[in-house]
Amino acid sequence: MKQQRVRRLALSYLAVIMTLSLAFSVIIYAITSIQLNRPLPPGEHAQQPPELAERQFNRRLERRNSETRGSVVMSLIVLNGVMLLVGYWLSMLLARRTLAPIERAMRAQVQFVSDASHELRTPLTALMTTNEVALRKKTLDEKKVRVVFQRNIDEVEKLRELTDNLLQLTQVDNQQIEKQAVDMAKLVRDTVDRYQPVADKKQVVLDMQVPSVTHTVAVAAVTQILGTLIDNAIKYSPLGGTVVIRLDGQTLSVVDQGIGIAKQDQAKIFDRFYRSDEARTRGYGSGYGLGLAIAKAVADKNGYQLSVKSEAGQGSTFSLHF
Repeated sequence: MKQQRVRRLALSYLAVIMTLSLAFSVIIYAITSIQLNRPLPPGEHAQQPPELAERQFNRRLERRNSETRGSVVMSLIVLNGVMLLVGYWLSMLLARRTLAPIERAMRAQVQFVSDASHELRTPLTALMTTNEVALRKKTLDEKKVRVVFQRNIDEVEKLRELTDNLLQLTQVDNQQIEKQAVDMAKLVRDTVDRYQPVADKKQVVLDMQVPSVTHTVAVAAVTQILGTLIDNAIKYSPLGGTVVIRLDGQTLSVVDQGIGIAKQDQAKIFDRFYRSDEARTRGYGSGYGLGLAIAKAVADKNGYQLSVKSEAGQGSTFSLHF
């Protein structure tokens, strides 16, 4: 199927190339014919009797026309033959380069739909199982009913979180970039305050090392990215750990003392739905692997760079360069 698409597109390119080549050949032949129809200058037969001079002149004219036209036609045939071969090779190359990003986008879309369907199926299955088990019981007291309802609410909340994240991913390209001068200390403090209750629950200290300096940034984007980084840092930090948020020039970093990220996982950490084996096996959080993917997409949209430095068991440092 892929080769068929490449060939069809290549033939379209080749048709355009050969049409231009043939048109160019017709123009050359027409110009040559015009030049051949111009009168010859008087030659060595000008002083001979008129009848003899005319016969010799006609022979010269016919010979010149025949040789020149034949030479031009043969040259144009060779030229178009070469153009056909070169054009076919060039058309195949252009077709492959044209279709490559389209095919990558299609594969990414198919993978995204597959991953999203799988992640949506998990809470739906849990929701259905909980209700089926409850229905099989002949009697349910109020306490058990409340437990069932609470489990249903938890699974619905997971579905809401997942659909919100998926919606954010689809809306990144449509976000408006609005930059403004802002006090970075205040921006970071406002974001840290939102996650302080989560940190307190896990006894994690949020250490803010941000001077009161003014930078012109996309406030909404930086706030969203920073929130994701702080949330992840708290999630993967040990009980009683410390998360440091610091600003060095144009770089905002979030440093944690968590489980770290193995080298082989760092290249994929910003992929959609990706969670490292360490995070899965240790059961950290209930995320879907979309937070960092959204943060990376927002950073790219605003021309920022989001990077990570980490070693397994040594914590992680996520840096936003703006």
